[in-house]
Formats: sequence, C-alpha cells, structure tokens
Amino acid sequence: MTGRRACFITGLLTALLGLVLQLSIVQLRYGGNWTALFCTGSAFPVPPALSGEHIYVFQHSTGYDGQMYHYVAHDPLLKTGILLYMDNPRVRYRRILLPATAFLLGLGQSARIDSAYVAANLLFLFLGAWWLSQYFDSLRLPAGWAAGLVVTPAALISLDRLTVDLAFTALCIGFALYVHLGQNAKACVALALGCMARETGFMLAGAACLALAMERRFAKGAAFAAAALPAAAWWLYVNAKTPDYSNEAFQQLIPFKGLWETFLHPLAYPFSAPVNTALGLLDRIGLLAFVLGGVFSIWLVRRKGLGPLEMAMVLWTLVGLCLPRFFWEDSFSGSRVFTPLLIYVMLRGFPVAGGKALAPLLFAIPRILLQVAGPLAVELWTRAGAAR
Repeated sequence: MTGRRACFITGLLTALLGLVLQLSIVQLRYGGNWTALFCTGSAFPVPPALSGEHIYVFQHSTGYDGQMYHYVAHDPLLKTGILLYMDNPRVRYRRILLPATAFLLGLGQSARIDSAYVAANLLFLFLGAWWLSQYFDSLRLPAGWAAGLVVTPAALISLDRLTVDLAFTALCIGFALYVHLGQNAKACVALALGCMARETGFMLAGAACLALAMERRFAKGAAFAAAALPAAAWWLYVNAKTPDYSNEAFQQLIPFKGLWETFLHPLAYPFSAPVNTALGLLDRIGLLAFVLGGVFSIWLVRRKGLGPLEMAMVLWTLVGLCLPRFFWEDSFSGSRVFTPLLIYVMLRGFPVAGGKALAPLLFAIPRILLQVAGPLAVELWTRAGAAR
C-alpha cells in the first residue's frame, strides 16, 4: 500500500470510527434521537422556527455549546431572529466555519441541516486524520497512528457534543503539515479557514507572522497575515449584527491563578467520596497535560528555535496560563480548546524527544474518554444484566 493511499484510508477509517461512536451514543443513550448530540438545555427556549425538529432537550440544564452552533447553522447570515435564543451570539457567529459548512452541505434546506452538521463534523475528522497521517508518513512513522486522533479531547468532545473544536484542530493539523512540507499556498488556505473556525486561529496567524518577521521573511509573513483577512471581515459583519455580551471574567486575567485554584480545589461532583476522589485526580492530570505541554513548548523553542508552530505553542500557552478558574474547572473546556497545542508538541517534539512528546496528549485523554465512554459502558452493562 502506497503512503498516499494509506493516508487516505486512515482518514476514512478514522471518520468511520467517529460515526460508530456517535451511533453508539445516540442509540444507547438517547433512543435514536440524533438531535441529542447538540446538547440543548431547557434553560434556553428552542426557537419556534425549529419546533418541528423535535429537538432532544436536557431538562434543568443550560446545555452545551453545540446547541448554539446548531442555531447558527440554520441561519448563518443572521437573516432571522434566531440569535435571540442564544447565550452569546457574537461569539458563536464568529466561529462560523462548521455551521456554514453544514448549511452548504444541506443546500440551505432546514430539514437537512442537522444531518449535514453531523456529516460536516465527520468531514473535518477525516481531514484531520488524513493530514495527520501525511505528517506521520513524512516522519517515516506509520500513517495508521493518525487514527488515534479520534480519542483526542477535541475529537471526542466534538463527536459527543458537536462543538467546533474538531474542525479547528483539523485545520491546525493541516496548517502544520503544509508548513512542514513548504507548501505555502495550502498553508494559507488552512490558516484562513482556521481563523473562521475559532478565534484562536488568529493567534496561529499572529504566531506565524511573528516567527517569519523574526527571520526577516516579510513576504511570506504578509501572505499569512492576509489569510486572516476574510475572518476579520466576517467579524466586522457579525459585530454590526449582534449585541456585545462580553464576559467580564475574561477581562481579569491573572497568570496561573485559574489553573492553581482549580488544581487545589477541582470541581466537586454529586457522587460518592471515592468516585469524587478519582474524578478529581483525573481532572488534575488533565490540568497537568496543559502545563506539561507548555513546558515542552519552551524546551522545543530552545532546541529548534521560534518557527511558526513553536511560536503558536508559546502564545497558546501564555493565554492558557491566564485563563480564569471557571474555564479550567470544566474538564471539557481546556482539553478541547488546547488540543492543537498538545498535537503540535507531539509533532514537533517526536523527532527530538521520541515517545516522551506524546505525554501531554496522553495525560489529557483519560478524563475525556471516561466522560464520553463511561455512560456507554454503564448502559451496556445494565442492558446485559436485564437480559440475564
């Protein structure tokens, strides 16, 4: 099997694994109702325009981010009043890429948007694994290792709750691959799409420009800067159409404070003491994944210099160190947002540190895997017991 064919098959198999996981979640936990993956909470009324979808609503819950991106996918250009049913429409609409992709795949027809959204998410899983397998192949590592992308935090959480983080992570991998191969035009496209996927994409663009400016490669830096212009124009459009619901907690950023407080006093769960102790331990290990990723980033800068990927790792680390407690105490938040950091550490660190470069990513996986797969295991056990 040629390397190119192996990479393509790896991408397909990874997407298939993601689909199997989603099928298991929907069938075992939600009675076949795929809209449960949007995690719509009763705290936010369902828009009347979507009442015919029979959306699965979690009672006494604020839901999760996917419900908001679901609404964006039904009205990507802000033509209706659907934003009135969202928590922070300005932030949600800035992350337009995945909802817009769903809208396009569904040909703009409301009845097709939900299934198109799931397909769009799986498409980015395919692309991420395909690009990652090519990167591994360039390092003369087995392309099949890229299938492990499906158990990374961004992938698991996006498959379970349809957030935008898998799309962004996939594009970060694509950008890394094309920078690594010196294919600048493709790198610019991946970067432009990454900025449309999540605001952390602007940090990736800024990192690339800073690194190239330090090398006095101004023309290439200007090209990467230009890649962020479509997203910047979109932000201006969104700002003109949406109210500002700025979160004041993000305006009070104190280095290490949020991480340290969460490490000392992790989130308390409504379970027995032994279970809470185990979950608290896994939460702390998840925090250490980010810290270890930051330490590796600094080490890699000293070993390899400040290239575009190294600069991105440094910027993401600096921002993460300043984020408040409420961001870190949710085990899903930090791990999915900073999955690109952990993957970059792996990609850039493996040639010089070997398997040690996998440590930050491996530290982040257990807590998320438990959260996603644990309820499935309990449901299977319960059904097996009932059958006996």
